[in-house]
Amino acid sequence: MKSGKQRRTEIMEKRRARIPVKESFDVYSLPVPVGAVLTDRDALARNNNTYGLLPLFYVDYAFNCRDCGCAQIWTGKQQKWWYEIMQGNINSVAIRCRPCRKAEQQRKKLAREAHLNGLAAKHKQ
Repeated sequence: MKSGKQRRTEIMEKRRARIPVKESFDVYSLPVPVGAVLTDRDALARNNNTYGLLPLFYVDYAFNCRDCGCAQIWTGKQQKWWYEIMQGNINSVAIRCRPCRKAEQQRKKLAREAHLNGLAAKHKQ
């Protein structure tokens, strides 16, 4: 009679024999699409702590503006600037066109000023 450890070894060997061994697949040897912008992997790795793979290149990303609904394109060059230079989160994407983004920034600025003015008036009393 065999021990549980010996029996387990036999079972595992049979399972390994049934499962075909896949040849290694190198993701980094894939061809780059036409018009894509290559990434600087060191710049991405410094800022982004992710369990997934970092992108190899940036391709143009089409989206509709959240506010006005117009069709826009976030170019690979803009993505490279956002992720590598400005160190934006690798999971973020563009959602607003430039005019709507500027209007949103202005709205937030005015709301912040009104809030701070209200706090200053409250603390003067």
